Amino acid sequence: MELEKLLFLLSKAEQPNHVLFSLNIYGITSRKFKTIVALVNYDKDIIPNQLSNLARSDAHDFVSYFSSENLFFVDEKLLEEINDGKSVDFPLDYSIMVDSNYASYIHRFINADTIDFNNNVFNTISILLKERFNYDYWFYLLENYKDTSLHMEFNLQIFIKEHQDLHSNLVSLELFKSIDIDEFKDSNRIIYTISKEQAVNNANKLIEDLYCSESGKEFLNQFIFIQKQMTLILIGILKINFKSGKNAAKKVSELFEYMNEIVGAYFDREMILAHKYFNKPGGFRIFSKIQKRGKTSDLLKKIENISWDFIVPRVMEYFMKNVGEGRFYLPFFLSHDRGLKDIMDLYKVKGVFFNEEIGPLPLTSETNVEYFEKEGCTIDFEFYFSNENKQKRARILKRNRQSVEELIQKEFQELVEILGN
Repeated sequence: MELEKLLFLLSKAEQPNHVLFSLNIYGITSRKFKTIVALVNYDKDIIPNQLSNLARSDAHDFVSYFSSENLFFVDEKLLEEINDGKSVDFPLDYSIMVDSNYASYIHRFINADTIDFNNNVFNTISILLKERFNYDYWFYLLENYKDTSLHMEFNLQIFIKEHQDLHSNLVSLELFKSIDIDEFKDSNRIIYTISKEQAVNNANKLIEDLYCSESGKEFLNQFIFIQKQMTLILIGILKINFKSGKNAAKKVSELFEYMNEIVGAYFDREMILAHKYFNKPGGFRIFSKIQKRGKTSDLLKKIENISWDFIVPRVMEYFMKNVGEGRFYLPFFLSHDRGLKDIMDLYKVKGVFFNEEIGPLPLTSETNVEYFEKEGCTIDFEFYFSNENKQKRARILKRNRQSVEELIQKEFQELVEILGN
């Protein structure tokens, strides 16, 4: 309960002393923690103007995790420095994550195959060449885990042979991030600071780190299951939306029941997004091609692809807690997928909180309870978050880990029948 109250106060914070007061009240400062909060009454713009402007524009392919660039950062070390009156200075890691499309674009750019690039892609690559960003490829590797067994002994050469495009893209990404920025700014010349051989070695290490190391396998297993859960949730959202002519509030009640009885987990972000979809289906671009009596032969694949967009914020949160060269990690995602931008725009993240036991926990300026009450949704939160139902969801979740594929197929067949009627 203490944590819930802390998160509520952080979600309402408007200036730095609100954040510090909230942390002190609940004694969080005595433990390892980290929080990043966007504040309306705080004029220190940490994110470079060019990058923040791009992330807010639908005409560009940069997607930011946070809804605002006016970010206030605190961890236990920084808090000590503030209290001691020391000058506070800390490094930030502006990291760019790429999807399969952008990995392919960068590979083609490195190999001078840009004949069909649109202006967005050219502009994005030009910006990347002029800024000192870090790059994270694990989402790209995760997105392309298919046909890789984590239970068999890993053989790098066999993997490369079976995933030549992925390996080539990684080599090009390594070469791309090694480009001498100053040389490019001065003369527009592309000069690599590593050899092709070193780029190959770096790509090989990335692959081995993900598919061979314990931390890599843990990351893969965690997010492969989350992606399957997300597929199950999206099927449920679509089933509920197309099954009846009920209003959005009643459909949300059905979705709470679906989460409780079928999914075995409650997903804050997806509940809000589902309500917005139920309320205005035509305005939700990511589902625009899924209609009654439409083609269903490739529908499951389409839903699985959408589920990758839905887990992007969670991958960003994972890296904010676990990875980064700076003291605080600020993730951006490269994608021209307008549906992904919708997801980020419709669920605006005000901040994120972590401590050594839990996390990451995203913050919004309006809690889910407040949101649903404002929208006239009658949800019995005490019932759904009772110990009995939490234990029930835990049992269902444990069972689903062993049978999620079969469950997806069962729920999908029900969706196909609903869409056909």
